[in-house]
Amino acid sequence: MARVCIPIHFQPQGGGFYFLQSFERYLESIGWQVVRDPKERAEFLFTNHWMTPPGALFKAIRRNPAVCIVQRIDGAAQDYGRAEPEADRTQAAVNRLANLTIFQSQYSRYATREKHSIISQDGPVIWNPVDLETFNPEGPARDYPQEVCVAAVSWSANPRKGAASLYACAEQNPDIGFALCGNFPDAPRLPNLHLLGVLGRADLAVALRGAAALLTFSQNEACPNHVLEALACGRPVLYADSGAMAEVTGPAGLPVSEKSFRAQLERLQGNRAALANAARARAEREFNPALIFPRYAEAMQAARKRRSPRRLAQRWLAALRDGLSRLI
Repeated sequence: MARVCIPIHFQPQGGGFYFLQSFERYLESIGWQVVRDPKERAEFLFTNHWMTPPGALFKAIRRNPAVCIVQRIDGAAQDYGRAEPEADRTQAAVNRLANLTIFQSQYSRYATREKHSIISQDGPVIWNPVDLETFNPEGPARDYPQEVCVAAVSWSANPRKGAASLYACAEQNPDIGFALCGNFPDAPRLPNLHLLGVLGRADLAVALRGAAALLTFSQNEACPNHVLEALACGRPVLYADSGAMAEVTGPAGLPVSEKSFRAQLERLQGNRAALANAARARAEREFNPALIFPRYAEAMQAARKRRSPRRLAQRWLAALRDGLSRLI
């Protein structure tokens, strides 16, 4: 049995927190123990992009110099338009201490290693998992007033999520329904815009099943959960060609812009059954938790075996210097 420290305070929303909660349940199901305090002895310390400051890792290293540090990389904070410049500095500093770096997509690797030169270490790409039981094509579907409706999902009001393009498409296509799930505080009052608010997971699945497709204009996404959830519901994705969207959706998605939205939606409608089948099949084949989580555990175990005495000594000296600097 291994012990894994995840020194992150969980919150009820956000793809990263959902992943960590699901991952913790998987680890416990295979007999691993999960702890929170980085000062507790553990074989692994698991951190998510910039969520854990280097100081917490130094505490763990001083307590246990041999701890195997795993860093899961989302993307570059500056890609997402985050105002805090220290976010990327934090994940860069953590990466210099890590034994294993896991990227959520090829785009995640590109954005952090080449586009912005934040992450120094390379590592495997392991896509995110999706809840295939909650998000599936069967079950209740929400009714919308329009004959054809598309769904959009965002927990953040960040402009890079593309809400302005959603509103423009809605205004230009009054006969199409737009189901907005999440936070859209600046949505205009249009009769074809349906503001559903922040939904629980089961209710979100109901909303997605009632739509013909997921529509997203989000920029620079690494491996977005709402896209995986739409695919799992058998809903193809109309996406702005940015970030990992084409990589993640594969044959179950179509690129779209404000100008091409109508034509691409009609193209989708003309091949809806085949695209729906491709969407669910892709979710089952590529984003199945029964396949994704074991890859994490295997990569972690392999990284632990690869640790070098020189690397451990370098980390110990770094932790010691950090501790002394705090005393001066």
